[in-house]
Amino acid sequence: MVDTTDNTMLSNGVLIDNKFYPKTNLQSGTLRIVLTTKCNYKCKYCFAEGEQDKQVRIIPLEKLKRTLKIAKKFGINKIKLTGGEPLLYPQIEKLLQYIREIEIPYVDLTTNISMLNEENIKLLNRYKVNALTLSLNTLDKDKYEYLSGFFNFELVKENLERTIKKFQGKIRINCIIFDEKYEEKDYEEIIKLCKENKLGMRVIEPSVVKGFPITYTKEKFKEFTNILRKKADKIIQSDCNSVEYLYFKNWYLTIMHSLCDNKICDACPKYMYIRVTSDLKLKPCLSRRDTEVPIDFENDQTIEKSFIKAIHYMGVGLK
Repeated sequence: MVDTTDNTMLSNGVLIDNKFYPKTNLQSGTLRIVLTTKCNYKCKYCFAEGEQDKQVRIIPLEKLKRTLKIAKKFGINKIKLTGGEPLLYPQIEKLLQYIREIEIPYVDLTTNISMLNEENIKLLNRYKVNALTLSLNTLDKDKYEYLSGFFNFELVKENLERTIKKFQGKIRINCIIFDEKYEEKDYEEIIKLCKENKLGMRVIEPSVVKGFPITYTKEKFKEFTNILRKKADKIIQSDCNSVEYLYFKNWYLTIMHSLCDNKICDACPKYMYIRVTSDLKLKPCLSRRDTEVPIDFENDQTIEKSFIKAIHYMGVGLK
């Protein structure tokens, strides 16, 4: 007998524990990967990509390759490499080589600058890394060392100058504002640096700061961003209210507010991205741990099911 059952629905999704999950691609096209929790800094504002324990982990390269191969099926065309410090990942060159082999076109790496020596700049250029995001909150030596716990600011300055001169992709500065020692001149100096060298700049509201109540950090962030708004020639708001673009003649900076404050859960599948944690879980929400999905490496199909389950959790909202 010919089976005439309409299987259209099931062919467009997968059943997990007797529940149907549609095969929905990641609209943002972005996968953010915590390569390692290892870091040579001790930043007061470090959120560690939402990973709360202090255990040092490094993602095995072969499992990461398998994850990336399946991720591409879900429309992934941008990779953001983070940590910890991603340049401490021992197989960074082999990873970059693999990303290019499977033809994922865009790679962005976030670094604290201290590792951007001559050799690493050549490595990043060799594999055509598209963008670097540099963590830099101040150009004042004492403040920098206080905030980061890294006590070689001269090396940071040298690496920064080298990167601006020799890195062949785009560069943006991430500037987190929260501290009682932070002054208007601190961000003005970074703005000047970015304008003169045509760098991007993002002013970011911290998620958590060691030793400071969240109400204090929010007040500080609001105080400084209000000063910036008054100086801007034009302000453009995003439709999710978590991002603002402040224009200053031929240059602009981005203000990034806390995502959860703006309750963008409904827009999450469109704008946000899934993280691969250092312990190989798919993390669809930065603020939640109950929606994390351990990647099942039994075979390609089980990895795919892990992605589908994680995508389903995007935008479900805080309960």
